[in-house]
Amino acid sequence: MTSKTLSILISCTGSAEAAALSLASCVNLPHNIECEIIIAASGEVLPAVSASIKKAKQLPASPKLVELTAPINTAQSFNCAADAADSEFLFFLEAGAQLTAETITPLLTHLAETPSAGIAAPLIICPESGRVQSCGTTFTPALQAQPLFASFPSTHPAVLKQRSLQAVPANGMLMRAETFECADQLDTKYKTGMEILDLCCSVRNDEKTIELIPQATLLAPDTSKPVTEDDLSIDTMRLNDRCKGCFGPDKHLFATEEGYQFTISPWLESYMTLTAEREQELNERMMQSPDPSTCLALILEEPLWQTGYVQLAAYLESTGKFDEACGIRLLQTFFFPMLPRYRKLAAVAEAANNANLLQMANDKLEHINTQLEDISALTKKAAGLANWARKAKEHQLQALYEGWLTDLGLL
Repeated sequence: MTSKTLSILISCTGSAEAAALSLASCVNLPHNIECEIIIAASGEVLPAVSASIKKAKQLPASPKLVELTAPINTAQSFNCAADAADSEFLFFLEAGAQLTAETITPLLTHLAETPSAGIAAPLIICPESGRVQSCGTTFTPALQAQPLFASFPSTHPAVLKQRSLQAVPANGMLMRAETFECADQLDTKYKTGMEILDLCCSVRNDEKTIELIPQATLLAPDTSKPVTEDDLSIDTMRLNDRCKGCFGPDKHLFATEEGYQFTISPWLESYMTLTAEREQELNERMMQSPDPSTCLALILEEPLWQTGYVQLAAYLESTGKFDEACGIRLLQTFFFPMLPRYRKLAAVAEAANNANLLQMANDKLEHINTQLEDISALTKKAAGLANWARKAKEHQLQALYEGWLTDLGLL
């Protein structure tokens, strides 16, 4: 029988400094909830984490340390922390993420009031920019998992909607300890983070829902790491074998729901964009007060306004503010993956002497050009997706991929 309401599980597979940041944020835990804090860390950083615990002030409970043994990964870390927990609910926190005063209560309230909910997840916000890191996980037509509305302002109306999703990130999820055990915890055989998709599949197979609660907020830096093609391929095969048919394309549905259009690049990368009418409306509003501050305000209001990025970046570049222009051009390429946009990003990065950004832009250009050199692979992929969309009666996606093939004279 559990003795507490909530266990905060902190996974520390990297630096002790990141764990200390998460630990310090535990002062934001609700005072009326009996909780415990469990930190799972490798032996190498355990002394430093222990020192951080001694320095921490106003914590609601004395943290418990769990030492990890090799091989160490996030899934193993969370599983070990959960094994040491003695609470009804488990909250998963990756080292470096920070609780806010609004993190826990909305999630706990939702799970307590909704027996059918298996996982409740917060809106994850990048602390440096105030923009969204994730408000749930969506899937492209090619079944690539992507965060929903990433890099949107965290105050955007589309972001602030409670949603049922197919999956959410592990960082910040709250679930009953019983649900985690019934799902057989996190599978430690994955190497690319797909263990959370596996877990979400198990929860949904148990007829439990996965909910995004935007009133709950978590601050977390973007710590995504590059993965090898071999690991990705192996993990994808494992996920398909274990979770066949569990996930389906839905990014285009969220786009349509919010009044956006869904489109694809010449190399079949999918993305959201504004309707022509909405783009024109914003252009006209800009012309009523044509200055950079108006342009920025409209971009914050509507982060998919293509013309705004072009105009604001051009203004910054014309005044020699190349560092600021880099940020605008980077956002532009994030939302609109187009070759001319990446070339512009490379040019302004060079002007700003930003070697890392220049390398990133050039790597992306090289990757795109490599894909376009082998049109047969893209043709096979487009034909397969068009065929699937036709059978699934996904008319919007069918038109996209058949249109791509038609443009090449293949239909």
